[in-house]
Amino acid sequence: MLQSWMSQMGAVVVVLICLYAIVAGSWRERLGGVLYLAAYGLSVAFGMVAAEHSTLYLLVSDMVCLQGFLVLAWKSRARWPWWAVAAQVVSVGLETMTLLHIGFTTWTFLLAEALAGYAVLLALLMGTIAANRARRAGT
Repeated sequence: MLQSWMSQMGAVVVVLICLYAIVAGSWRERLGGVLYLAAYGLSVAFGMVAAEHSTLYLLVSDMVCLQGFLVLAWKSRARWPWWAVAAQVVSVGLETMTLLHIGFTTWTFLLAEALAGYAVLLALLMGTIAANRARRAGT
């Protein structure tokens, strides 16, 4: 799963954004960063162990991440968890359609999965920046 330089750069982006959320965010962003980092680590580990059923394992890790973001969105007034939930729903839907063999090429699936993952990271990053600014402003 981390064989190409593109996937290694993606892993660096995931780790940096999640660490920034853990360090600079409020409790919401910290929990979101830990949750996404754990789900990413789980999907990488699943990919290394069993490449044969990788879509099923991605679905399991994304469902756990979706449930975590739903709890975060339910318990907070911030808007970014709802955007993360929306991107996770897209990701879970893509994986479900792939498991049901509904006409996706591998390239299309991987591109859409990457875009959904970066949408979650963007929501987390924007939430962390907003929380950091609010904390510095004293509100």
